[in-house]
Amino acid sequence: MRKNGSIGLGKDLPADLKRLNRRDFLKLGGAGLAGATLLGTAGCGVFESGGDGGGGGGGGGGNSISINLGDTIRDLNSTTTTDSTSTDILLNVMDGLYRLDENTQPQPAIAEGVEISDDQLSYTFTLKDGVKWSDGSEVTAQDFEYAWIRALDPDTAGQYAFIIYQFVEGGTEFSTGDGSREDVGIRATDDKTLEVQLALPAPFFLGLTSFFTYLPQKQSFTEDQGDNYAQSAGGLLYNGPYTLTGFNPTQGVTFVKNDKYWNADKVDIQKVEARIVKELDTAVNLYESGQLDDTEIDSNYVDEYRDSPDFNSQTFFATFYMVFNYRDPIFQNLNIRRAFQIGYDRDALAKQILNNGSDPADGYVPAGMNANGGDDQTFREVQGAVQPEFDAAEAKRLFQQGVEEVGENPAIELLAYDDSTSRDIATFLQDQFEKMGAKIDVKVQPFDRKLQLESEGEFQLSWQGWIGDYNDPMTFLDLWLSDASFNTQKYDNPRYDELITQAQEEPDAAARLELMQEAERLMVEEDAACAPMFYDGEVRLIRPTITNYVHHPYGGGIDVSLWKLKG
Repeated sequence: MRKNGSIGLGKDLPADLKRLNRRDFLKLGGAGLAGATLLGTAGCGVFESGGDGGGGGGGGGGNSISINLGDTIRDLNSTTTTDSTSTDILLNVMDGLYRLDENTQPQPAIAEGVEISDDQLSYTFTLKDGVKWSDGSEVTAQDFEYAWIRALDPDTAGQYAFIIYQFVEGGTEFSTGDGSREDVGIRATDDKTLEVQLALPAPFFLGLTSFFTYLPQKQSFTEDQGDNYAQSAGGLLYNGPYTLTGFNPTQGVTFVKNDKYWNADKVDIQKVEARIVKELDTAVNLYESGQLDDTEIDSNYVDEYRDSPDFNSQTFFATFYMVFNYRDPIFQNLNIRRAFQIGYDRDALAKQILNNGSDPADGYVPAGMNANGGDDQTFREVQGAVQPEFDAAEAKRLFQQGVEEVGENPAIELLAYDDSTSRDIATFLQDQFEKMGAKIDVKVQPFDRKLQLESEGEFQLSWQGWIGDYNDPMTFLDLWLSDASFNTQKYDNPRYDELITQAQEEPDAAARLELMQEAERLMVEEDAACAPMFYDGEVRLIRPTITNYVHHPYGGGIDVSLWKLKG
């Protein structure tokens, strides 16, 4: 869930509601789709209360920093939020049962530990003793049960209800109004014990409990606040590394270290001024003048700062890939699809056209993602490359062979977004594909209209993007099931469906991994159903005095509690 592609904007929504790039999509998605928004709720000051301005390495002095959130804070209610700015804040002031470490692996947080049944369907969490809310009361198992049920209840649920209901027994039925709360597999049996029953094995479930929709809420406080819940710094209770002492949804927040936090001894940075600076030129100037210690930059600044110690680049669990509409006769031909798969230079696209930290994709499942619920190796390391290498000559041969088999060489419409980067990508692809003999017409559409056209199947050739909802290949692979609502290209292979269905039900880790590997090879290598393009990246300027910088590649975003200050 973050740039113009979602952390995962709900699997009951059209597929393209997760497209584009990671953070900016949720900026758009959060503004246009979220049911609750914090716009206009704050006063006219820089912060609602407490914030004293100042900044980090250059501005605030002492053990404090100043960072750029980059966009408006839309919703700090963990039940309903979708935008990445809000979730960045929430996951620095709240703890779930588990929390991601610096290697993106789940570690016990509020939970002392968990017992998992042999069939991997029953999870019994035991909470730590003495973990406090910011009001001094204890965090209990009932706080988790209340929050999770609230996230599922049709009367209170948000767009991320699916991140619970697709895994928890009875969750789907309750969330859709076809079942009762009593049938949902979530029970606090006492203050320290939470029992969870899953519908299917999910080796990644502990990582999911770090996701923002799984954060606890204290029922009495939440209900007392009513419509004011999460609308101000005082409208939230905190159990995480920081508390908020200042909050303005359009200007920023102030984090202050939470002395009641169970792991406070490990939190190094005492104070964070998290500002909202939307204009990139302004943000860079503030960074250069020492008033910001961390900000995202774009391709216009990459070459200038690439050799600077302040330069930082990383990719996320996000893949952009080309899709072919199987309804169209031209793309029912395997040689045509294979030609498009290898007919463009992925290295040039990622490093020259984008130049934003993205890497050329050698497979559909992104680099860095766990192989199977926390194995030491990543899926890409185990699987290797499945996307064929760029080969202009072979692409031309395959395309001409496909044209002969189809009996025509019609103009093909490439659907593209109307932002400047997407236009550059479309122009690049048009040039590459015309060199192999294709006739390409670029159809540029506004964001919402492109999503609509794809969801209705009104396209021939397009590219889309997806960011994982959890750290497991299944969050990508199940998108291509023949009955998946986000399978807008109408890929339909019974063997693929069989492999994915078996993997979803398989408790044995090794067997499950083999099924997922075969499925990706079948879809990409054999069927050429999609052409992986690039793994979405980001480039930032980060003050060299900040060490152990962690920005999780999915779900969690920045985690300031893991950062350190030197000097």
